[in-house]
Amino acid sequence: MYGKLLKTRDLVLCSFLFLFIFTGLQTQATPFRSAKGTKVTGSVYNNPIIPGFNPDPSICRVGKDFYLVTSSFEYFPGVPIYHSTDLVNWEMIGHALHRASQLNLDSSECSGGIYAPTIRYNKGTFYMVTTLVGKFGGNFIVTAQDIKGPWSDPHWIKNAQGIDPSLFFDDDGKVYFSGNEKPEIKVWPGQNNIWIQELDLTSWQLTGEKKILVNGADFYNKGTRLDDNNPGYLAAIEGAHLYKKDGWYYPVFSHGGTGHNHAVSILRGKSIDGPFESNPMNPIITHRDLSKTYPITATGHADLIDTPAGDWWLVYLGKRPNNGEQFMLGRETFLSPVDWKGQWPIVNPKGKVGRSEMIQTKPALKGIARDHNSFRDDFKTATLLPQWTFIRTPRAEWWSQTERKGFLRIHLRPEMITEKVNPSFIGKRMEHFNFSATTKMEFNPEGNNEEAGLMIQRDRFYNLRISMKKVDGKASLNVIMNNGSAVKESLLASTEVNVNKLFLKVTGVGLIYGFSYSVNGKDWVVVKDKIDCTTNDFVKGGKWTGSFVGVYASSNGETSTSSVDFDWFDYQKQ
Repeated sequence: MYGKLLKTRDLVLCSFLFLFIFTGLQTQATPFRSAKGTKVTGSVYNNPIIPGFNPDPSICRVGKDFYLVTSSFEYFPGVPIYHSTDLVNWEMIGHALHRASQLNLDSSECSGGIYAPTIRYNKGTFYMVTTLVGKFGGNFIVTAQDIKGPWSDPHWIKNAQGIDPSLFFDDDGKVYFSGNEKPEIKVWPGQNNIWIQELDLTSWQLTGEKKILVNGADFYNKGTRLDDNNPGYLAAIEGAHLYKKDGWYYPVFSHGGTGHNHAVSILRGKSIDGPFESNPMNPIITHRDLSKTYPITATGHADLIDTPAGDWWLVYLGKRPNNGEQFMLGRETFLSPVDWKGQWPIVNPKGKVGRSEMIQTKPALKGIARDHNSFRDDFKTATLLPQWTFIRTPRAEWWSQTERKGFLRIHLRPEMITEKVNPSFIGKRMEHFNFSATTKMEFNPEGNNEEAGLMIQRDRFYNLRISMKKVDGKASLNVIMNNGSAVKESLLASTEVNVNKLFLKVTGVGLIYGFSYSVNGKDWVVVKDKIDCTTNDFVKGGKWTGSFVGVYASSNGETSTSSVDFDWFDYQKQ
């Protein structure tokens, strides 16, 4: 009798245990969801924390507030600024380069412009240092007392070589500027070094002796975990930051390039001048030995941050492949926990060590949920929301949200999306593989040269759009693709329309896109669907950038007095 009761009890206990484990697994595996604007304390979060084109993240903390910036390349405003209190939910609050006087992107080539910013805070002042690559290029710093600005005009740093600069504020009050460089004498062709030099914040000049912080030659073919006897793993040493913890100086840097070989390693020394020893477990994060179709690839270019409680975290870039090595969304911002109780930081200590994961345990911090799954603008404000972006620096205000209240008005100009100019395009970052973007447009083209509509933009050589245009005196909707050429466009589909008020929609499922229109916002007519970008060169666009979706207008090389009005714009994850 007792044996039977024991077996029954054990069966019940096993059942409860199974239910508990199953429920726990479900909790860990279920992506976190919350309504916009509500307080959240969930147990897990989803990577990437900032989806879409947001590479080269850098982070700082002021009290309980975290601020993060990313690269912006040829897009204006430059260097988006994000705010969070829990490291997981981020809100774009502005840009560090928000005036034309700060950022000259005229004639910047695709994937030129602003590279790899670093943000730091010291004694009441925010510092953002970055590189402008192009005709007007160099390294410079802007400052602000309020993170939302205004930010200063650039302080150009003379004789600061290379890209990916960073700042380090030491305990003794000295400030150091670092960057990367290609040495005059190279041990192997891909060698880069990281240099450091003291910076005078009064004159904004480098002072004292320039020293090599990380010498790539020290690791070349020495069988270290840094290169694994593979020079490709050691190439492109860049993206360096310097930290001080428990009396040790820690240089952290990226290497291997920002593709599949990307990795992050760390050194340490008792003096800022070195010598430095290498972490025997380097690199501290990489996916270079995983499949190129792994859900997250190319992890690297990292910045460390501590919380008020003393916990450490790592922000870094990564890619989510659409189809093999095709990356429509570009490089995004990811987050992983760090155990730095010992001598060296261990990334993702309770999971796949040294790896990024799509679902991770959330920091013990409170935050406000931010919904990246939808975006809508009814154009009720006097100025554009911070999510909207231009290509290169606008030199005149060819758009308005006040000329016709409740509408975004764009004036047609000769500039075209395929030129190395500032075209009449306003877009937001694409953040999902599967999405829809819809707008209501009022447009009456007067000449055959005039067009306006909805566009997916990769760069000036790769874009896809639906636009209204007059052909032989009749208005039509045309689906047009640039697939690697700035001078040769492909007309994929065309249909006549006899109204000047239309709803336009683009949908994406992976790398398959479709365009449709409606006259009432309910009944949709497909103009062109199943545009398969897995089989063409479209994903080659945006070498260092990502994809945007937005509205576009042009008079295609001719002067025009016409304009187009957009009533609203809506973006949804599908």
